[in-house]
Amino acid sequence: MKLDTVLERSDSSSLLGEIVALRTHTSMRAKGVSQCRGSHYQFVAELDAKAEEWHMVTDQGQRWSAVDGMLSVEPEPPHEVDFPSGMPTEVQMLHPEAFLMWGRGGGESFYPMLIQEIGRRSLLITFEHVEDPALRATAVINGTTGIIEKMAMLGDVTILTEVEFGVQLDSGRQPEFLPITTDWIQPNY
Repeated sequence: MKLDTVLERSDSSSLLGEIVALRTHTSMRAKGVSQCRGSHYQFVAELDAKAEEWHMVTDQGQRWSAVDGMLSVEPEPPHEVDFPSGMPTEVQMLHPEAFLMWGRGGGESFYPMLIQEIGRRSLLITFEHVEDPALRATAVINGTTGIIEKMAMLGDVTILTEVEFGVQLDSGRQPEFLPITTDWIQPNY
């Protein structure tokens, strides 16, 4: 990985390959919080990349899932979709190659332009818009798991607060969401 160096767009595919290579797990569950347009919500996201299945539920009762190639977003009827299409950001964080920010063309309007080490085990990736270099997003990648633990883009921030690996997915899961007692979630980089 080219650290602390401005990357060329042509570096994007090799960087994504290096990020994906960090992953040693196929199934995981994450709890987190997302702040979007002045409000926030908690969520639980589950992913089994090998089975190409994922589920997500929020503290507001919203549910999304993809099982056997069928995407369900309540209250709409299920429809066919190819994995990983249809994943919300929270699930994409568990499967970084699903993000449309790696400069692969085909409508991806961002590309990674800088990678830096932060903390003891994390990588901070800065993404730049292909048409507007002042428009940027950042992602914190766990250097041992290859998942995105924090994503910040256009004022929206999503943070994973707990991650479990090797879990059995459960689409009927009714997670308990505890009140958020702080206005700042401490980073664990």
